[in-house]
Amino acid sequence: DFSRIEITDVTFPSGATVSMDDPDSNLCISCHQGRASTIDIEKATAGLEEDAVPENALRFTNVHYFAAGATKFGGEVQGAYQNPELSYLGKFNHVPGFDNCTDCHNTHELEVKTEACFTCHAGVETVQDIRGPLSTADYDGDGDVTEGIAGEIATYSDKLYAAMQEYATSVIGKAIIYNPNAYPYFFEDTDGNGEINGEEGAYTAWTPRLLKAAYNYQYVQKDPGAFAHNGKYVIQFLYDNLSSLSTKVDVDMAGMIRPDAPAAQ
Repeated sequence: DFSRIEITDVTFPSGATVSMDDPDSNLCISCHQGRASTIDIEKATAGLEEDAVPENALRFTNVHYFAAGATKFGGEVQGAYQNPELSYLGKFNHVPGFDNCTDCHNTHELEVKTEACFTCHAGVETVQDIRGPLSTADYDGDGDVTEGIAGEIATYSDKLYAAMQEYATSVIGKAIIYNPNAYPYFFEDTDGNGEINGEEGAYTAWTPRLLKAAYNYQYVQKDPGAFAHNGKYVIQFLYDNLSSLSTKVDVDMAGMIRPDAPAAQ
């Protein structure tokens, strides 16, 4: 029997068990769920001072790659790091006919059915330009309420990286730099030139606050479709990281808005 297996539900790294109500999509998210969650970060940082480098050094936790299923379910599975004192949007339910993985993705062809998107989202050139009718707020505070949700997230991501670098330099005293193409992704910028040189090693001076921010920054970089999978959830946790870092370094969050509406783009 060579029939494809059917999966009724999927248990994520956080321990949460969910279902797409579609066996094929459950098969997709059984891999596209990431390999870490809020739980892992909380365990690693439990009992530690938020802005001190512990004697037993923390290690960068990598969510892994293309954790689209975790993004889709948002706060229900806690794929990104979530502040336990705050609430987060859950599963992003799109319109009927476009709510399962294979509704939007050509299976195994690594392509998105973009023409189907443009049927409803008229007047845009790329999927990155899409923002739904319920997304009327200027989430990133840049004055542009017509850019796609992807643009809003890009601003947050850029600001988070800048804030992480300022924090690493001014609070920890060791500059940090990111390379999306080289494990373990975060390196110590020992000469301060903003570039990774051959002799610069992995960043090891992690504080809990910086680790949480770095985990979420990497999360977004490695789910390039996060804006479509659950954009407002992504903005929520990036906002929270910026807010956290702003207690220690200057972060311009003027006009930035944390979404609190239902998860619809």
